[in-house]
Amino acid sequence: VVELGDGTHIFYPTRVAIQLVQGKHSSSGAGSNKATSKAVEQDLQLSNPSRSSHLAIIVQTNFMVCAYTTSELHVSMLGLFCDVHTIRRLPNMVFMVLTRDSVKSAFALGIQAKQVLRFLEKHAHPKLLESGQPPIPDNVQDQIWLWDRERHRVVWSEVFVHQCVMAGEFRAVKQYALDIHAHKWSSESRKEVLVDYKHVEKVLNFVRQWRAKTVAREG
Repeated sequence: VVELGDGTHIFYPTRVAIQLVQGKHSSSGAGSNKATSKAVEQDLQLSNPSRSSHLAIIVQTNFMVCAYTTSELHVSMLGLFCDVHTIRRLPNMVFMVLTRDSVKSAFALGIQAKQVLRFLEKHAHPKLLESGQPPIPDNVQDQIWLWDRERHRVVWSEVFVHQCVMAGEFRAVKQYALDIHAHKWSSESRKEVLVDYKHVEKVLNFVRQWRAKTVAREG
């Protein structure tokens, strides 16, 4: 917890805090990410929130998360997907904001969009549930899913660009690449075939053999 000059206290989840949420220490980054996601999942597996560690959350349409709690563990867990720079505290309540960067940081830790939403729904304030209102505003739910989909808009692949030079070469190489599941993209007008780099040797061997047979046939 950092105290600013105006007396404001800001909570930053350090590695130790994350490990508190995990419930155990992890020796590697991959193990730490997996354990963090598992800690949230374990909380969600409980049928009801623990009475000994009360947490009641209200999510507002402006992405403000209002959490009734006195537990530092809960604050740490909220800090995994809320912006800790926006935290404000009252004796029995904390306020934080869901932002694009904070939610995507949670994704980087291995926490899924559905886990964030289920956590907020499970710990929704009882009065909110009694009123019949949705535990999470529709615009907040939609935005979290959109942030999640941003991660899958582009898929990177290492490819080899083969430039075809002989008549009939493009169709032969493209078909061979398709047969061995190495084809990534092709353009007949440009006479180019992009293949998965893992299969480049197979494709080049095929090209050499195909060209040799074609020259021999034409000769």
